[in-house]
Amino acid sequence: MKHEHYRIGNREEDDSRNVADIQRLPCLASQYWAERGIEAFGWTPALREIMVAVKDNASPFYILEGHETTLVRNIYSFLSCEFAKHVKLTIPAAQVGNIIHEIVKITNFVKITNVYHFETANIEAFDSRDCVAFTTCGDVTFPPSRNINVNMMPFIYGNMSSLPAELGNYESLIDLCPINDSEKGKVCYLTVHESFVDPNNAQRRQGLHIEAPGTVVEEAPGFTPGQEHDWGCGVFFSKDEYDGGIYMASSVGSTSRVFDALVDHRIPGIVDVHGGCEHLRRILGHEGKTLKANELIWMTDRTPHEALPQETAGERQFFRVVTSQVSHWFAKHSTPNPKVPLPDDVIVVHESKFS
Repeated sequence: MKHEHYRIGNREEDDSRNVADIQRLPCLASQYWAERGIEAFGWTPALREIMVAVKDNASPFYILEGHETTLVRNIYSFLSCEFAKHVKLTIPAAQVGNIIHEIVKITNFVKITNVYHFETANIEAFDSRDCVAFTTCGDVTFPPSRNINVNMMPFIYGNMSSLPAELGNYESLIDLCPINDSEKGKVCYLTVHESFVDPNNAQRRQGLHIEAPGTVVEEAPGFTPGQEHDWGCGVFFSKDEYDGGIYMASSVGSTSRVFDALVDHRIPGIVDVHGGCEHLRRILGHEGKTLKANELIWMTDRTPHEALPQETAGERQFFRVVTSQVSHWFAKHSTPNPKVPLPDDVIVVHESKFS
């Protein structure tokens, strides 16, 4: 099935970046902040360890004690900035303009009645895979909650009979995901989490993280914009092509947040073994997009995101499809499907992710 997708050319939520800031995108975070005269961002895990060790007379770093304003300061400046060279700040999905030869470059736009109009030019080549970290794909309607909880369950995309019968109600949500036709016949992975959530608690994983761990994936999924046409008042009609990636939605608004950024997870220490990257929050430079109820998004496995505490008690339904580019499957945290074996090239990890 071919999916047609509409995007609005303005952000409904507040964005801490102004027009001039957004015009700089996409670019590395280090470049973005250097142009604003800011070079240091704060704590990193390695920096935290060093600062503690400086005061520990049993540590080799104790030799730096007393040099806090010279040597330690230089180490701090380096470590607090180094990761910014490996984080790309991307164009906000709702503000991607027209496409020329599949190259995206915003050169100028003006705000008219809360709608952004873009002019684009092919003056600087950017890999279109690295221009967009996430995008909204429309809205979904969740079926009645039945306390289902499955995580990373394999199924054959394009063959809904490969799912257990109790998950049949989620076929309509899977169909709404504009998954690339190249995924048909491949093993993808479904997560459905239905549960009651107490106030000030999060159903899913809190803290800034990406889905890719520090090593496994050699080439992360990307977004290839299709030919777009201005359809009036900043509303763009587009046929967008999604290469791999992750689709997700929640029945409760303001319980997920996603950021316009891509993290190079291959850099040692930039994320932990589970993709955690809370220390990168300040580098991102904005508060991210808080998702609305039933809002379906696509994102890469390098896109920072987080679950947010639920303001009021109530049922929450979480839906996610991860496409076929999966290298590791954690048996202790994932749900097997008796109808669908894992692909031969997927490594099954039996240890706990959080041990």
